[in-house]
Amino acid sequence: MRDNISKVWRSHTFKAGLYLEHSRQTGWSDSAYRGAFNFSVSTNNPLNTGHSYASALLGYLTSYSETTSRLFADVRFWNVEFYAQDNWRVTRRLTLDLGLRFYHQPPMYDANQTIAGFDPGAYNPAAAPVLYRPVLDASRRRVAQNPLSGALAPTPLIGMFVPGSGNFANGMRVGGKDGYPNGLLTLPWLVLGPRFGFAYDVFGNGKTALRGGFGLFMDRLEGNPTFWAIGNPPVAYTPTLYFDTLDTYAQGGGAIGPSNVRALYGEAKPTTTANFSFGIQHSIAGMTLDASYVGSLARHLPMGADINPIPMYARFDPKNADPSQPAVPLPDNFLRPYKGFGSLSMVTFTGTSNYNALQMAVNRRFTSGLQFGVSYTWSKVLGVASLDSSSVSSYFPARQWNYGPLSYDRSHYFVANYVYDLPKPGRRLGFKPAGWALDNWQVSGITVFSSGAPFTPGFSTTDNQDVTGSSEGARVIVAGNPVLSKGGKTFFRNFDTSVFRRPAKGSFGNAGTGILRGPGVNNWDISVSKRFPFKSEGRFLQFRTEMFNAWNHTQFSALNTTARFDPAGNQIDSTFGTFTAARTPRIIALSLKLYF
Repeated sequence: MRDNISKVWRSHTFKAGLYLEHSRQTGWSDSAYRGAFNFSVSTNNPLNTGHSYASALLGYLTSYSETTSRLFADVRFWNVEFYAQDNWRVTRRLTLDLGLRFYHQPPMYDANQTIAGFDPGAYNPAAAPVLYRPVLDASRRRVAQNPLSGALAPTPLIGMFVPGSGNFANGMRVGGKDGYPNGLLTLPWLVLGPRFGFAYDVFGNGKTALRGGFGLFMDRLEGNPTFWAIGNPPVAYTPTLYFDTLDTYAQGGGAIGPSNVRALYGEAKPTTTANFSFGIQHSIAGMTLDASYVGSLARHLPMGADINPIPMYARFDPKNADPSQPAVPLPDNFLRPYKGFGSLSMVTFTGTSNYNALQMAVNRRFTSGLQFGVSYTWSKVLGVASLDSSSVSSYFPARQWNYGPLSYDRSHYFVANYVYDLPKPGRRLGFKPAGWALDNWQVSGITVFSSGAPFTPGFSTTDNQDVTGSSEGARVIVAGNPVLSKGGKTFFRNFDTSVFRRPAKGSFGNAGTGILRGPGVNNWDISVSKRFPFKSEGRFLQFRTEMFNAWNHTQFSALNTTARFDPAGNQIDSTFGTFTAARTPRIIALSLKLYF
């Protein structure tokens, strides 16, 4: 619901309004409530036939998993916003806009209480469940062992919870229960967004104007982080039963292991964007010229961060070696600080971004058969995460490790649109067939030139070495300037591949975020049309040719951005730095239409 009211009083135009929205989304969760059978070959399965199809025919299961309950979510939220604004004509040449918007945006919640998140303050290390550990049995086979009793169990139980050994949902809390807020988040009840703008006629002749403004805008958290939290423990579990048969699996209990949790919890600040601009517009010769500075600062942006990574270099520590195979470390879940969990990807409201741009435009209205608009933007978008679902480093400050050009940054962006009615020589000749052939032609189109998207080069190795021994992988080493001059670029070499090095074991590399750019855009969409009038301008036959990528210019869209190193540190991928994909080639569409 929305409603607005306005009142004109002398040089003021007052406006006020209310926006009220209640949203509800219901549906069943997509968990494996129907169960999932696995008949794949496993040498650890005592019923193994060596052939998946044969195992299925005989009813020999490698594993079976099923969610403990099918969840029906009833997610709801309110948006209440109201504003007051004054458009004040201070003088004949100066106008001010003053406003204030009020935001009441409580978090989303599930009326059925299926949302669960992790509260670090509620976690009790003494109540952490015990995991089956890997050991060698008397036959030197790798099996699972219950550390509490010493009993052995099948190999797949390694890393799973020992039944009855602790709280399987240690630190997990359900929204709306035990005093926790319904949406697991706490936001301010009311937030203010001031607005200010001005327009000043510089010379008093309506030809030149200075304009500027500032405003704070609030945004509610998108729905996905709430949906990700539906069905987290203890609301539901997905136990897995190993090495059973179709005759008896329904009586089996199944094992439960550490969950990888994506959740949100705690006090949060509303996502806030400050927009500001200052520009000058001038009218000359039937055209409007515009040059402006436009900026934007965003704060409290949601992003993911794993708060349960293994300690840095933990896989290299000899005390973390797997006793059943000492050359490799224990599985990560044995090494994490919050025992009983895998990754804990928590939504935090600490992301930042900024946008700064010089925007210029020239526009001409349709006059004397010609209309055009030309705009150019020189800008930069910097931040720590491009999407709400993006994650930042668990080891390094986001500002240090993740800050850089965002994925949608385009340094240069030029767009031109145009419509041109060609002259009518046939009319001047006074020869009707010549008019049919030569008159009423029109050319129109859109031309775009744009910088490419930023990217960070990656790498892989032929020996699959664990470089960091940590939850995060390393970045490639950059030993020089990888940017080539325009004249030095070729199809096979779009950046200097020789400056990249394999990071040494125990390092995280040094490549910055978005240090290179992919292919840009050079596109012309052109339309040519011809009208054939029938007795009046209101009735005519139109023939139109539309050409997308009119010049059939090859526009590459992707590069091979991943180096590949051998153990000696040699880069061995000959396609590194080459083009790998192109945008659509020229498309021509022909049409014939009758207008009457």
